Amino acid sequence: MKITRHPAGAPCWADLDTPDVASARTFYSSLFGWQALELPSGYVNFTLDGEKIVGAVKLREGQEHSAGWSVYFMSDNLNGTTKAVEEAGGRVVSPPTKVSVAGSAAVYAAPDGAVFGAWEPDKHPGSGLVREPGTPSWFGLSSPHAEGAKVFYAQVFGWTASGSPAGGATADLTFVGGVAPFGGVTGVPEEAAAWTLHFGVEDIEGGVAKAIELGGTLVSAPYEAVGVGRAAVLKDPVGAAFALVQHA
Repeated sequence: MKITRHPAGAPCWADLDTPDVASARTFYSSLFGWQALELPSGYVNFTLDGEKIVGAVKLREGQEHSAGWSVYFMSDNLNGTTKAVEEAGGRVVSPPTKVSVAGSAAVYAAPDGAVFGAWEPDKHPGSGLVREPGTPSWFGLSSPHAEGAKVFYAQVFGWTASGSPAGGATADLTFVGGVAPFGGVTGVPEEAAAWTLHFGVEDIEGGVAKAIELGGTLVSAPYEAVGVGRAAVLKDPVGAAFALVQHA
């Protein structure tokens, strides 16, 4: 699905913070067929069919989070989003910051500790393709406080959470104006809350096998994600977690 403008509250971009950008370029480009466009700053835009998909940047010393994928949600007003996050009990990790002519970004932590970002675009509208093989296709939140998470994101972004069939996620998440869920929140025991970015694949077994062949590590073997499709969780060669999903 080609996107020219993401609605407010919708997932719109993802960055990989990694200690080894060269390794990430090799791994993900080989896995998904991405092209890598490196900017003078060292930031890398990954593209597919000429559309920007996600980015990668070298992990900076002292960053609060470790190597991994960070998800960003669309904001029409970052100052307003920041205020909403604080009023809902979250905190600001990185305040709204201008990113050249591309737009402005901010990073937050939800009350359960899950880190996420918001993006207010200027010249860069976000991911140009979604829900296709090799593109961001599902966003899963694991939280020890799933009910609280639903309330928090509803206050910040206006998301609705609906129950899914038994055995599935605690709730499916839909942004305002959305016609289908974009992700889900799953309750987990007392452990670190986190967002997991799922990339679409046509064949889950084939995708897992290729990732392992390229140096990735399997964390969770392919399983049936009720109402979503088949999914598997992996780590890339430097340990950043991500997932694959074959939509039903």
